[in-house]
Amino acid sequence: MFIRLNILLCFLTLRLVAQQGDEVGQAMNPVVPEQQIPQSPVLSVEDSLKSFQLPPGFVIEPVAAEPLIDKPVCLDFDSTGRMWICEMRDYMPDIDGKGESVADGRIVILEDSDRDGRFDKRTVFLDKLHLPRAVAVFEDGLLFIDEHRLCWVKRDGDLAVSEPQQLPSNLAESGNVEHKPNGLLANLDNCYYLAKSDKRIRRTSDGWAIEPTEFRGQWGIARDDFGRLYHNNNSTLLFGDLLVPNLLQGNPGVKIKTKDFVQLGSDRVWPSRVTPGVNRGYVAKSNGFESDTLDPQTYKLKSATSAAGMAIYRGSNFPEEWYGTGFSTEPVSNLVKAIRINDSNGILKGSHPLGKVDFLTSTDERFRPVNVYNAPDGSLYIVDMHHGIIQHKTYMTTYLRNQTLSRGLDVPSSGCGRIYRIRHEAGRLESAWDIRALATGDLVQLLAGANAWQREAAQRLLVSRRDSAALPLLATMAAEGTPLARIHAIWTLEGMAQLRADHLASAIQCTNAKLQSSALWASTRLSGAELVAIQPVLLAAHPVADEVAPYLMRALGSLGSAKGFDRMAELLQSHGSVPFVREALVSGLNHHELEFCDSKLRDSHDTQLLAWLEQGSADSNKVIQHVSSLRGDKLASYQRGKELFHGEAACFGCHSADGNGIANLGPPLDESQWVTGKPETLINILLHGLVGPVIVDGETYQPTAAMPGLGMNPVFTDQSIADIATYIRNEWSNHASVVQADLVKGQRELTRSRAGRSWTAGELKE
Repeated sequence: MFIRLNILLCFLTLRLVAQQGDEVGQAMNPVVPEQQIPQSPVLSVEDSLKSFQLPPGFVIEPVAAEPLIDKPVCLDFDSTGRMWICEMRDYMPDIDGKGESVADGRIVILEDSDRDGRFDKRTVFLDKLHLPRAVAVFEDGLLFIDEHRLCWVKRDGDLAVSEPQQLPSNLAESGNVEHKPNGLLANLDNCYYLAKSDKRIRRTSDGWAIEPTEFRGQWGIARDDFGRLYHNNNSTLLFGDLLVPNLLQGNPGVKIKTKDFVQLGSDRVWPSRVTPGVNRGYVAKSNGFESDTLDPQTYKLKSATSAAGMAIYRGSNFPEEWYGTGFSTEPVSNLVKAIRINDSNGILKGSHPLGKVDFLTSTDERFRPVNVYNAPDGSLYIVDMHHGIIQHKTYMTTYLRNQTLSRGLDVPSSGCGRIYRIRHEAGRLESAWDIRALATGDLVQLLAGANAWQREAAQRLLVSRRDSAALPLLATMAAEGTPLARIHAIWTLEGMAQLRADHLASAIQCTNAKLQSSALWASTRLSGAELVAIQPVLLAAHPVADEVAPYLMRALGSLGSAKGFDRMAELLQSHGSVPFVREALVSGLNHHELEFCDSKLRDSHDTQLLAWLEQGSADSNKVIQHVSSLRGDKLASYQRGKELFHGEAACFGCHSADGNGIANLGPPLDESQWVTGKPETLINILLHGLVGPVIVDGETYQPTAAMPGLGMNPVFTDQSIADIATYIRNEWSNHASVVQADLVKGQRELTRSRAGRSWTAGELKE
């Protein structure tokens, strides 16, 4: 959602000489002729509808609008179809963000009381929340995330019956509003996943489990029918995971660096409105820059800069060819992008089905689509924050400030917000009904329905009820029916803690690759006698397609038996070149690395595989956790640098908390020669920034924009820069000398003439 045009969010977080988001020395001359910029008044809902453009056959209509809602950013549906909405009313109350520290956010419930397709009843469930940005509804309570907390609050219907209880997760303590966890997406595996986080959440019989997972995304997270996750960053509309979550994380003693996600489609956007209100809209060849942010002929934004919430459409209303299409929101260019996803043997590719036209565009500059959802009625819901200021003060440039004020986008500061439904006129909408009232047998049958929202809601209800009457029905469905119904039945049994080996046997032996993969994934959740019982089935299993091989390898590793090792060695021989098979082998061999090496890899020349297994054997009984060997003042510098990295400097926003980098934003810092080499080189980068391409460990990285440095920001002193350098040189796998403030001071003097102009990799090597 919230924009971050450049990678400057990695470091520039406090006020500079002028506006906080300015880059020193850059001319900010407007590019768009003033007479070509239309005004941006607050339009009525009826007039806003006239501003939209959609493909033929699609219809957009409001289901809720002000005064019923105010600055909505996300929602969840309960089992009756009501919307629970986070209102971020305290976000940027004015152009300077004054008052943003006052907790004024709310979680409200909207209800369509007369079932006419429009929501008409509003209930405030919680108020005085600080910048709430995620919500998940349960039958007995609510899970939500605000600026600093992950909280659980019990409910009785529409009433909170307790004060919010902060869960001990360390989930949202550092970073700014653009870099806090969000999402709370319920996935097939009964876990809740987040964007901008390396944690997942699962409800247990006695509370909540906070578990590690891959770090994903920035704002918004989505899933497909098979549990694969989709995410983004501000300048990349959609990434898709190639595997289900945590398949390669079964061995916490090994740090495997592998890219198990891909970008889907391009980031080109096609707004229907001239878009001068872009944070760096002044970046143009005509102003002496090397590129154009806006198309010099149309004055429209060329590439995404504020990618926000997304969804994989899996409803029952759109024509069949739209099922599985990704939809990503882009509030700065006032549009929603459609990305057609092709899945060939587990390899995902994206394309743009409408060519040089985006799915939904608007000429209303205040239309700010920030999230999108599959709805209970089979349609697609769009969350429109409808707030003129979308850029946070931390990154606001003088240019954008002037653009905002010139068209009065700073007012009103609150009071607007809309939810739209997109439907296809040839499809039908599901009737509004309360699935909570269904009998257990009817809920089980719903797992086979065409509407993904209903399937998933039924699964959650069945897991919550834990009704023993569902067990034989689920067992039958797990063995029969459509592949998708069988997948849901398997994972519903898993969520009820009733999954058994015999529920998986026929699916593991089936000829459908997605069903076979999901059953193998589920087998890794078995334990004890059930794991022993499934062994003959796993040993006899063969992947029906290459995409299944990593799942089978991971499942075989869980056996930890000699026969399992034999079958793994065979699979390595036959499918070792298939992506992720070797990584899945390591993931499954937790605590059994040496046994496998001694029996199966004595003559292996696969140095990478051997290194992974050696690492796992050395730490097989513990999670690798970096403990600095520094002491005294050096340790104090390291600790201050760590706080800056994860806090004010927000370096993790581009380079990830684990130092592995984030695609299109920042290269890895872990085991990077730019970090652990000459300290002067790292200091120069921190002072003045770096522009790609840059090569790290033999791989070329080309971030979407330059990384500005800290040298022109008076808040970051020589000591604080030295602290950051010391931290990243001694975190993760890095071990290098500490950096002293005097060395930073010397480099600052030597390079003062650069005045914040970013280095190229070639200059630093000279």
